[in-house]
Amino acid sequence: MTDARIAVELQEPPSPIGRNSSELPAGVDDAIAVTVASGGDSHLVDVAWKNLTVTSRKMKRPLLNNVTGAITDGFYAIMGPSGSGKSTLLNTLACRLDRGVNVQGELKLNGQDYSNAELKKLSGYVMQDDLLNAHLTVEETLRYTAELRMPRTTTPEERQERVETVMNSVGLTHVRDVIVGSPIKKGISGGERKRLCVAMELLTKPKLLFLDEPTSGLDSVTALSLCRLLRRLAMSRLCTVVTTIHQPQAKIFNLFDQLLLLNRGAIVYQGPAQDALDFFDRSGFPCPLHENPADHFLDVITPNHNDSVESLVAKEESLAKHYQPPPVEHLLDNPRPLVLPRDATPWHMQFRVLLRRSVKEVWRKRSTTLVLLLQTIIIAVLIGTVFLQIGTDQKSVVRRQPVLFFCVINQGMFGALIVINSFPSERMLALRERAAGTYHVSAYFLAKVTAETVSQLPAPIIFACIVYWLVGLQAVAAKFFIFMGFMILCSTAATSLALAVSAIARTTDMSVTILPMALEICRLFGGFFLSPANLPKYFVWLDALSYVKYTYVGISLNELTGLELYCTPPQLNAQGKCPITSGEQTINALGLDYLNMGQCAGILVAYIFICRFIAYLGVRFLKH
Repeated sequence: MTDARIAVELQEPPSPIGRNSSELPAGVDDAIAVTVASGGDSHLVDVAWKNLTVTSRKMKRPLLNNVTGAITDGFYAIMGPSGSGKSTLLNTLACRLDRGVNVQGELKLNGQDYSNAELKKLSGYVMQDDLLNAHLTVEETLRYTAELRMPRTTTPEERQERVETVMNSVGLTHVRDVIVGSPIKKGISGGERKRLCVAMELLTKPKLLFLDEPTSGLDSVTALSLCRLLRRLAMSRLCTVVTTIHQPQAKIFNLFDQLLLLNRGAIVYQGPAQDALDFFDRSGFPCPLHENPADHFLDVITPNHNDSVESLVAKEESLAKHYQPPPVEHLLDNPRPLVLPRDATPWHMQFRVLLRRSVKEVWRKRSTTLVLLLQTIIIAVLIGTVFLQIGTDQKSVVRRQPVLFFCVINQGMFGALIVINSFPSERMLALRERAAGTYHVSAYFLAKVTAETVSQLPAPIIFACIVYWLVGLQAVAAKFFIFMGFMILCSTAATSLALAVSAIARTTDMSVTILPMALEICRLFGGFFLSPANLPKYFVWLDALSYVKYTYVGISLNELTGLELYCTPPQLNAQGKCPITSGEQTINALGLDYLNMGQCAGILVAYIFICRFIAYLGVRFLKH
């Protein structure tokens, strides 16, 4: 592309809106020019539809009723009152409809039928809600997105160059190192969040950019700034921009090239935005002087409770009489080739990138991990001092089992409560990233659970080091490390159970309600209060599902095997003998000999894998 052509394409058509120098950082227009120059093939694609009807099993009235139209290039606004079908049309074109929705009619991209997978490679989609990772900076968000979504043949240098170019083009360079933040964590502003969402989609050089209510929740100045940015992107022929918008201010309305006006699932008007005034004038509804055209259009097509049925029918008939659907046959019947970019990164690269991202998130949330470690140390010291050096006399027989059970309960609680919010808090973000084809679910799940598991390993290790020696359990190195291993398995099993609950539960409130009940059941059937032999038959299955039981039996066998006990003179029985002289006697008395340590460890490992597989299925298939 020549410099002259770039200059021509970047000239903004005459508009009643002049540029406000404060709306975006300096250099944004130059950055857009660079983006266009480096964008490769600038030929845009078109979408055409004819007799398109969209129905839902939940609603009797069609969401879209026999509509015809096309999108070629420019800046498109899809307007209409609430419930008119704006988002339905946008999501139909973008292949983002929910399950249970039926689509009938012709819908083609460059004259060809297209699939969701093909459209993902050619388009970007910005949701109404700014679903972003609160713990990453602006630059990190864009860099990870580039690594996951740009073609696998792209070099690291090219990715970073693309990130810099796009970040500059949307005016985010000045906040590149600022944390994105959340409602409870200060970060970038609302307008900057929306521009970041746009920037993430621009990284892949889309031919189509869909936006659902991008100005929702923004003040008038920020909304105008964002729409001016989108207009410049459209006029630079970087991509065709299609956005739904409810009731824009006059300055924003004047930025649109094309207008699609919908009401009750039908298109009332489609054509140049500035020609809509003439259309409504011809239909008998002229726009009063100094009134916002967008407000006037919506006032005309939105039913008023004071209007009679006859006036509403007459209004609809007048609008329908003067509206002529655009001719789309030449777009539908003339197939043009679709140049699809190469596939994005393979699975192993996705896992590596997502693991680095997850580790960074964990590090940014390290205060939570530090609190867990502090709790662990405090509880470990308390248990160790309460049962300080229990010894090996007859009294220790009574004290040893409670302290072992307390160890299991402790390691099965804190870690589980920390991860319970893992998936509910990120579910919508993960769904957005998956809908954009960012990664495979398995890569995301494995990276996340790996990072969280590693971050929680120090807690059971520190706990074992403190408790084991303060309590005075057998001073044998092998037994100490076996005890530590069971503490790690117990903590991991509990967090695995919590992950499964969090992945299946619809909300955080539901998960924090279910998990304590599940943990309490595991404690009740943990082998300390009742041995399996004394359980009612109809509760045996609950006993088998308790990770607490396998940990408790495992560390009990580890501690009691080879333990020699003695008696003080007052502890001798009537025959002058010591009642219990070995740990094996305690094992037999408590009925703990139905399992061995290897079986306990193996069952815990299987328990961990099964719970995490259930969690994966929840993340993969439950979208709520």
